[in-house]
Amino acid sequence: MHAFAGGDDGSGPGARVTLDADGNVYGMAPTGGSFGLGTIYQLHPKKNGSYSFRVLHAFTGGDDGSTGSAGRMILRNGRLYGAATTGGAHGSGIVFELRRNGAGGLWTLQTLSSFLGSPDGRFPYGALLFDESGHISGTTYYGGVNGIGTAYQLTRNSDGSWSEKVLYSFRTGRDGNSSISNLVADSTGSLFGTTSEGGLGSGTIFQLTPNGNSWTESLPHLFAGPPDGGFPYAGMTSGGGDVFYGATVHGGTNGEGAIYQFTP
Repeated sequence: MHAFAGGDDGSGPGARVTLDADGNVYGMAPTGGSFGLGTIYQLHPKKNGSYSFRVLHAFTGGDDGSTGSAGRMILRNGRLYGAATTGGAHGSGIVFELRRNGAGGLWTLQTLSSFLGSPDGRFPYGALLFDESGHISGTTYYGGVNGIGTAYQLTRNSDGSWSEKVLYSFRTGRDGNSSISNLVADSTGSLFGTTSEGGLGSGTIFQLTPNGNSWTESLPHLFAGPPDGGFPYAGMTSGGGDVFYGATVHGGTNGEGAIYQFTP
């Protein structure tokens, strides 16, 4: 469909892609582009079965951020939502919205929130989650009170701006830390994700339960390594009915990784 050349088109596209109803494919590359700081791209299907490629946005490293995250962008009401891991007003990454501006097929990036660094989050690697109320939630690898990552949430204000708050700061010890995970939600409104480190040393599945205006964290599973999984970097996906699936980089019977099912 497209072979990245490492120039203006970007390079190293490791994120999952997003498809719209017309078969367009959207994704991010963390490096390359006009400024060498990554791109957001589109692949458009043509009648002959091939695809045309174009860059929708080249990250500059300024307020628009840099280094598109490893998380898949969300397509919602014709707009793309995602995170840039670095850059932004404070150098700690951003959450963005990318929308068509109606002029010649151009797209415009708007920064919804710029992470401040500790005690706020820093470096959002994972994908975003929209809940039924329109909140956006995700995780950061660094930042928080203890500097080892957060879970955060953005709320839309009446004037159209967004406010960000930390739901939980990961702690040292047996708690998880350093999350690059997306979040998933069950039918009760609890959030679940994974940490790439912490727990018994091989990462965790964590749960965040709403408790009034705060959230309570618990650890329903600590990965133990073979024959259990180990290092669940990418988070989980919903299988419906409050059943979730994920994969680990290491662990499993042969120590080469595992696919797992998790039911709260």
